[in-house]
This record gives sequence, structure tokens and C-alpha cells, in this order.
Amino acid sequence: MGIPRFHSILIGCGIVIAYSTVGGMRSVVLTDVVQFVILAIGIPLTLILGINHVGGWSAMIDSVPSTHFTFPGTGKTMAQFIALFLAFVFGETLVPPYVQRLFLSKKSLHTVKGTLFSGIFSFPFFAVTGFIGIVALTIKPDLDPNSAMPFVISTVLPVGLKGLVIAGVISIVMSSADSFLNSASVAITHDVVEPLRKKKMSVSRELLFVRLINLFTGVIAVIFAVKIKSILDILLYSYNFWSPIILVPLALAILGLKTDVRHFIAGAVSGALGVAIWNFVLKNPAGLDGLIIGLFCNFIVMMGYYLLGKSKERIQRSH
Repeated sequence: MGIPRFHSILIGCGIVIAYSTVGGMRSVVLTDVVQFVILAIGIPLTLILGINHVGGWSAMIDSVPSTHFTFPGTGKTMAQFIALFLAFVFGETLVPPYVQRLFLSKKSLHTVKGTLFSGIFSFPFFAVTGFIGIVALTIKPDLDPNSAMPFVISTVLPVGLKGLVIAGVISIVMSSADSFLNSASVAITHDVVEPLRKKKMSVSRELLFVRLINLFTGVIAVIFAVKIKSILDILLYSYNFWSPIILVPLALAILGLKTDVRHFIAGAVSGALGVAIWNFVLKNPAGLDGLIIGLFCNFIVMMGYYLLGKSKERIQRSH
């Protein structure tokens, strides 16, 4: 929209922080509905008009360097590709907004169907999004990859439809941002603040804490957005904070494997140390992200404690 990046971040994040702080989960779910409609209609339409703008499918393919259609991609080895793939798989697995939505379902069948259909929908959507990037590359080869989607929308769509799709894309970003903000504020209040208090909070006091933490987390998010310019890097940073510490014990709990607080702390510390040593001391050997190493360290420690506990139980039974 021609607004400087810094001011855009302040305006966009300010709006998200404001309505998610006041409106809570209901406001988050309502924007998700808008997001899905725009995803299903506006984004594919952008690709169709974009391909037509560059002269058709053949013209687009011919104008892009052939290396862009090779696997695993330009400048990446297969090991680096697999490492990046695993980082996204583990980084996105059971993240709080997804789990929060699963718990909102009244029946387990709804949860199963919602997960299945969203997964099926993701395949064509990711393909469409990727090809919009190819359209952007065809029109302007030196374009910043982070700007590919808004650039294509502003270039190929007619007036009116352009405004609708821009609003839709903004709602998509807002929907993701408010989901994570809401999950963070609820989790910190319920799992950190509440257990540390001697006296249980009233509902109104708990709501106040949720809103204050939502505001505080949003400010931290703004700082990250200003400091880190690559969307991909921001995602990987967030995955490194989440997956090596939380994913293993969460998965074990869902699978019914009993552990205690000491095991969780030991696993979390080992996961965090694994990430820190691999990324900052060893400097990512072989292009492998520390997330995978930290996840593996956490898994080894947690499973070690679990198996040790099971062996002690067997010894006690035998006696």
C-alpha cells in the first residue's frame, strides 16, 4: 500500500493486538472464517490472472531459470532440504493455535474431519502460493521474495477485486497473528501465573491477566518483526523456541506415557542446550538447523527417564 515497512508493522500489529486483547477467542475465530473464504477464492484467482498477465503458462515457465524447477532447489543440497523440511514439520506439529482449535470441537469426529480436510486443502493451496511466487519472479526477477504475494496482487488484479484480495491477505496475516497471541496469553495465565499463585484468581482477574499478557506478547512480536526481515527466519526462530522444549513431552503426554516435572525440566534444558550449542557454538554444521538436534536431545532424555522408570517398576513388582 506504499506505507513504509516500520509504520506498516506498527499499524498492522497495533490493530491485531487491540482486537485480540479485547475480543479474545471469539474475535479470532470470526477472522478465521473470513480467511478461509479469501484463501479458497481470492488466492487461486490471483494466480490465474497472474499467469494470464505474463502471457500464459508456457511463457511463464520459459522466462524462469530452469534451476528453479530442479529438486531440491537452487543452492541447496538434499540434506539441507530434508533438514528444512523436518524443521517445518516438527515446528508446526501441535502448535498451540492448532491444539486450541481441536479442543474447541464438541465431538472427536469433528476434530478428525477438520484436521483431515484442512490437510487436504493445504496441498493445492501451497502449490498455488508457490506458483504465485513464480509469477512474481517472471514479472520482476529482482523482487524481494517476502513481497511476492502483495506485488502480484497489486500488479495483476483490477481495481475493486484488488482491494478485496488485499483485505483478504491482510485478514490471513491477522488470523495467524491473533491465533498465536491468544494461545500465548491463555497458556501463560493458566499454566504459569495461576500455578504460582497461592490463591486462585477470580474469573475477572484471570481475564485481566490474559489481556495484559496478550498486550505484552504483542509488543514483543512487534520488536521481532522490526528486527528480523525474513518471514522464513522468523518462523525458524519461533520453531527453535517451541519444538525442542515442548513438542516431545506434549506428544508423550498425548500418547499416555507418564513423566513428571523433573523429567520435563531435564528434557527441556537438554533441548534448549542442544539448539544453543548447535546453532551458536558449532554454527549449524552441514546446514542442519539446531531445532532437530534439540528435539533429538529432548527425546533421548525424556525416553531415558521413561524407560528407567518402567524398569524400576518391573524390579519393584518382582520383589
